[in-house]
Amino acid sequence: MMPDNAALDADAFPELALALPLVKWLCHDLATPIASVMTASELLSDTPDPEINDLIASGARRLAWRLRLVRMALAGGGVAVGGAALERLVRDGLDSTPVNWQVKATEIDAQRAAVLACSAMLIADLHRTKRITISDDNVMLDGPAALPDTVVASLAGAPARDNRSAVATLLRSTARRAGIVITPIPEGIAWS
Repeated sequence: MMPDNAALDADAFPELALALPLVKWLCHDLATPIASVMTASELLSDTPDPEINDLIASGARRLAWRLRLVRMALAGGGVAVGGAALERLVRDGLDSTPVNWQVKATEIDAQRAAVLACSAMLIADLHRTKRITISDDNVMLDGPAALPDTVVASLAGAPARDNRSAVATLLRSTARRAGIVITPIPEGIAWS
């Protein structure tokens, strides 16, 4: 527990080194759907408008699915997840990213599901709107992924330096707890 008079610096409290960039990433990621809902609500008048109502409903759905995906990726539950349920969660949570789902498993343990969801989120975030292929042991772009150096370094054990490398650090930690080895590959992220 942090004392009341303590300065908020990452050297004194190493958990902040990961928490602060993760919060920044999460807030940035949720900004678009929240902005859509806010804009639509500002445009509402006394007379209901189906277009505005659709905009609000769409933004709220996107936000809800993205939050579910983030929760699975960053704080996966303790129970196995059905393959079809995880596919829907990933597809709906990454609604602007085409997904080629090649996972054969019909049931995925909680930690492996978190690794898959976090890998998909990270690769999709790095290359928005490009198609990703998700299999039982990797998430790949259709083409080279060119992972940032900070992400590659964090996957290898270096401290997080930015919001994306914070997600990579959490991915590495989740994988390690599950006995899974994460490997950056030219097209994305693989695990064994």
